[in-house]
Amino acid sequence: MRYYENGDLYSYLEESMELLCWRDIVEILWSISAGLESIHEHDLVHGYLHGGNILIESEMDSDTKIVAIADTGLHGPVDKQISSEQIYGVIPFVAPEVLDGNAISKESDIYSFGMIMWMLSAGIRPYKDRPHDKQLIQEICSGLRPNVIDGTPPCLGNWFTAICDSTDPSELLKQFDTAEDIKFASLENFIHNNVPSHEKAIYISRPLNSLNTTEPPTIPEKN
Repeated sequence: MRYYENGDLYSYLEESMELLCWRDIVEILWSISAGLESIHEHDLVHGYLHGGNILIESEMDSDTKIVAIADTGLHGPVDKQISSEQIYGVIPFVAPEVLDGNAISKESDIYSFGMIMWMLSAGIRPYKDRPHDKQLIQEICSGLRPNVIDGTPPCLGNWFTAICDSTDPSELLKQFDTAEDIKFASLENFIHNNVPSHEKAIYISRPLNSLNTTEPPTIPEKN
């Protein structure tokens, strides 16, 4: 079994974010997309994609990064997926239709990838400043998405929006075909966004059934 010295994507961002440039970010995203494409080409789905199962290693004497997707055997063929009473995952990375009780799919994998894209471009974990609870699930199912961070190249911002709004798995490849032609050599190094983590922001997969609800979100009253 290969050992990935930089650990998972969460650890890698915490240790390396201030050193990353946009070219590094695109390289990592491209590698993740290639792995996800390979899974989908075999008519399989991942189902639990999040920063904790993206593994990274830097090649010796090189700026090249080796990226792998772990936990790929947890689900299986697309045509074997059914809606389930058991919802499992990391809330910010779970597609709204899955939170609502529908089966995982290629489309839900692509949504998860879009959230990984946002995390890399923002330098922080999505929704890290709030509890990962029933309220967050309600809001995601009602259309909540993270805002594109100021300073993100328009191509990446548009890329994130297109993928998170897409219902067509083929759109993933179209977006990457566009991104492959983009050069980021002149961009400044990335600046890490230092946002405190909420004590109830949870980034490990867990059962979500007790938090799932179809009730409308509670909107705080304005003073």
